[in-house]
Amino acid sequence: MGLSASIELAWRGIGSALIERRDGDVRHPKMNQVGVRTVEHCRRWGIARKVRESSVPEDFPRNIRFLTASSGHQLARYEFPARKDEPCINSPEAIQRCSQIYFDPILRDHAMALGGAANLYSHELDEVSQDADGVTARVTDIGTGGTKSIRAQYMIACDGAESGVRDQLGIGLEGDMSMNYNVNAFFRSEDHDALFRHGRCVMQWMIDGEGVWADIVSINGKDLWRFSLMRVPGGEVPSFEVMSRELCRAAGREIEHEIYSVLPWERRRAVAERFQEGRILLAGDAVHQMSPTGGFGMNTGIQEAVDAAWKIAARLEGWGGDALVASYDTERRPVAWTIVNEAARNFTQFSKLPRGAEDVTAPEGRDLRKRIGEAIYAERFDREYVMEGVPLGYRYEGSPVILPDGTPEPPFEVMNYTPTARPGHRAPHAWLDEKTSTLDLFGRGFTLLRFDGAGTADLESAARDRGVPLSVRDIENDDIAALYEQPLVLVRPDGHVAWRGGALPTDCGQMVDTVRGA
Repeated sequence: MGLSASIELAWRGIGSALIERRDGDVRHPKMNQVGVRTVEHCRRWGIARKVRESSVPEDFPRNIRFLTASSGHQLARYEFPARKDEPCINSPEAIQRCSQIYFDPILRDHAMALGGAANLYSHELDEVSQDADGVTARVTDIGTGGTKSIRAQYMIACDGAESGVRDQLGIGLEGDMSMNYNVNAFFRSEDHDALFRHGRCVMQWMIDGEGVWADIVSINGKDLWRFSLMRVPGGEVPSFEVMSRELCRAAGREIEHEIYSVLPWERRRAVAERFQEGRILLAGDAVHQMSPTGGFGMNTGIQEAVDAAWKIAARLEGWGGDALVASYDTERRPVAWTIVNEAARNFTQFSKLPRGAEDVTAPEGRDLRKRIGEAIYAERFDREYVMEGVPLGYRYEGSPVILPDGTPEPPFEVMNYTPTARPGHRAPHAWLDEKTSTLDLFGRGFTLLRFDGAGTADLESAARDRGVPLSVRDIENDDIAALYEQPLVLVRPDGHVAWRGGALPTDCGQMVDTVRGA
């Protein structure tokens, strides 16, 4: 989240200091999925191709399997095509299975290449304070022990689930702080006979008579994996030896492997009471903690980082008002709650599986295995993996910097996304030519899409008088015009629709003042 905020600010010409207590290397992958909306931002930043090239191969199937062990009985499965076999309809990009061990260095290298941030790795944030004019951070160089103060006009705090900044600001968390305790192991193995016995797949859930107890995720489609153990007493960190034994149990037999690292974590369903305090905006796990079932955590945090960064940039450039920055909490917190609850729902689905004392691996467990498989299909466990509505269908309903057009809010659907240019929603993707998407028109400032060639001088003048960057794009395409529904559509720098209508309002100055948060 910090790297994404750094990139977004630098992309907009705003300098920053990135403070990170680690050395910049990611040694244990907690995230393995880059959502489609995140890849759209990468496209705008110019790194989408690198993300694609660092993902699992394009011909690797995205199948999900439910098993007694990876080399044991298959209880149920969902077959999803490889990326090369599934055309993207609602985005110029696609979801990528790009592990954190690859994705983080891509962000880090791009942030450094842009040169907009002073990257202070191996620096600890000790204390933060703010006043009416800015924020002061006191940091310690972990290597030398030296301290320094950094002064900035704003802070975006992405300091994790145990956020010290959040605690200093007195911001509490609401929700369920402990759904269960888990331990992950990052390991290497080329034993595909055991780990891919039922065919290549991205994820395998291990189930016994008491329910789901572990999973194995393929990180690169070849030799790197992540094993998650879900039945661990709270606070306990099993040894490598114990994790190795449990891994072999999940595989169904002894396998050759090497464990690189073990990481404990606690599954939560929590959102911060507020996302902003004065000039400090919080993002990522600092303001929401969710079950990884769905792969939403990092992607939700990056949308927050982008939202906070473009609004701060607008304020520092002089055309954005205080209300624009303040809209960060109004817009992003309801979205966080929706996604946190969906992630929790995916996890609690496991409790609906039949249980029994039978050994699910033995002949006498045949009936239990059958009932578990039937329940997986009946309860639609595929919802976790078919959820285009989550990354593309979120909207900023009721935002003070969005002008509603009076149309009713469509229902939010997790598994389905219906493109709409209704104010507050992400502007829909459509191809302008073989390589250019409508999304490629958005970013630097506001963009007015004009489908009928109407005069827009009043709006252009109002924006120019206020220093608001505005470009007018004429589109002569009946299908895209029908998709956007109105002849005039004003899109924000983040790609969300701010206003649309059949004609400009009588007071364009008031409209511009609203969307810029004056």
